[in-house]
Amino acid sequence: MVTEKKPAAPAASDKSAPAKASSSAADKAGSVKSPLQSSGKGADKKAAANKASPDKASTKSFPWFKTIFLLLLIASLAWFGWMQWQQRAVLTDIFNDSLTRLSDRVEQQQQALLKIEQARAVDIDQLTKQLYSLRLMANRQAEQILVLGTATRGDWLLAEAAYLVRLANQRLQVERGVDNPLAILETVDDIFVQLNDPELLAVRSAVAVDIAALRMTEKVDREGIYLELQAISSALETLSILEPHTDPEIAQSDQGTEQAPSSLAETLERFSDKFGKLIVLQKRQQPIEPLLSQAEQTMVRQNLYLLLEQAQSALLREEQPIFNNSLNKAEILLRRYFQLNSESQALITGLQALADKSVVQGLPDISASHKAIQTALSLRHSGAADDGAEK
Repeated sequence: MVTEKKPAAPAASDKSAPAKASSSAADKAGSVKSPLQSSGKGADKKAAANKASPDKASTKSFPWFKTIFLLLLIASLAWFGWMQWQQRAVLTDIFNDSLTRLSDRVEQQQQALLKIEQARAVDIDQLTKQLYSLRLMANRQAEQILVLGTATRGDWLLAEAAYLVRLANQRLQVERGVDNPLAILETVDDIFVQLNDPELLAVRSAVAVDIAALRMTEKVDREGIYLELQAISSALETLSILEPHTDPEIAQSDQGTEQAPSSLAETLERFSDKFGKLIVLQKRQQPIEPLLSQAEQTMVRQNLYLLLEQAQSALLREEQPIFNNSLNKAEILLRRYFQLNSESQALITGLQALADKSVVQGLPDISASHKAIQTALSLRHSGAADDGAEK
């Protein structure tokens, strides 16, 4: 294989040699100045000035660009600041709302705590009062235990007498009768007979006064009056309502004519008598009322039943005016719509007798014996307490 040989590159010393020669020639030529060169020099200065004028124009136009840039920068900074201010205002509003809600919640919790504290104060007050009442009860029970420990048979009998006197007062007010209270007070008097204590003479005197008051009280026989009204109500079923009036003489004459035949003269005489009785003039002080139908008769009977039941209710409630008014209305209905025979007259007489009776039971005051026994018990308990304290 044949290789071509390239010419070798000139050395660096070879390149620098012509440059040095040219620079030395130029220096030599510059040392010799001519008029043409001086005139050319002025032209070169003008050309250099003309070249420098675009640079000055460019330097004059540069501040406008800078001003626009600065304005844009300021506008962007202002917009950014305004956006930041808006965001901060929104955040401030949110924070204020949250703070307001938080303060409201705190205030509600404070009010709830205040209510709880007030309720606790009320509970504490109630518990304090209950504790105080329990202490008083415990003290009373301790006193009663002390009294019971030193009580004698006479004290027990006196306590029993006090209980029986209270029971007599209650029976008198509830039952509105004098029989049971009288029996109870007589039992109390027997207890004082067993005690045979001269110190209780005043108490026994009060019991005797109450017994005498009960014995002198007029008794109202409510049971008897109630049962009598019930009997009258049952007897109404047998009474008959008013029926059309028939003349007994005419009925007898009709029966006589039916029984035996008569002569012509007798027949004419009877005919004239009957014809004379066809026209009868009577004066009535009361208006004529039509006869009652079956429904009206039932209604009259029901009204009588209701009036008698009303009288029974007034008897139990001790209402004298209502009792008398009911009996009077029942009597009016009996006289107006029922036949006045022996049965109806007996019922009317019974209603009148009941209307004259009093249904109000008078009750005496028998509290004197109760007060006397309580005073005696208090004196005995105080004496027993003083003896226990001395011991």
